[in-house]
Amino acid sequence: MKVKFSRLLALLLSCVFVLGTFSQVSASSTSTRASDYFSYTDVWATSQGNGKFLVEFDINATHKMLQLGADKIYIWEQQSDGSYDNVKTYTSGLIDTNTAASYRRITYSGTPGVKYYATVVLYAKDSDGSEKLYSSTNVITA
Repeated sequence: MKVKFSRLLALLLSCVFVLGTFSQVSASSTSTRASDYFSYTDVWATSQGNGKFLVEFDINATHKMLQLGADKIYIWEQQSDGSYDNVKTYTSGLIDTNTAASYRRITYSGTPGVKYYATVVLYAKDSDGSEKLYSSTNVITA
């Protein structure tokens, strides 16, 4: 009887140990989100022809924010030496309030045939603080 009880106890403890190990492995392989403020961000540029192009951003926050959107949008133009210079900065009308999602589209009129890209400074603010993410679009030819 003692032998059966000892074996049963050993089997029970082994199962508890194995299950405990699995739960620890599972918890350690779970990915954590990169930000407490942003759950999804995307920025992109699309050529419209004749020198015009669109810059768009789409944001989903992790929860409802007091302010959500873009702090600034910088337009960069390729120079003759291959470098890029900032030729325009947008600063107004890019923030939504009391929301968990934000989308904007701006149109820029550049020089046909010249390459451009944009850097969007994504912004989120709640009662605990704020965060800015810098995200650049693809390079396009206007």
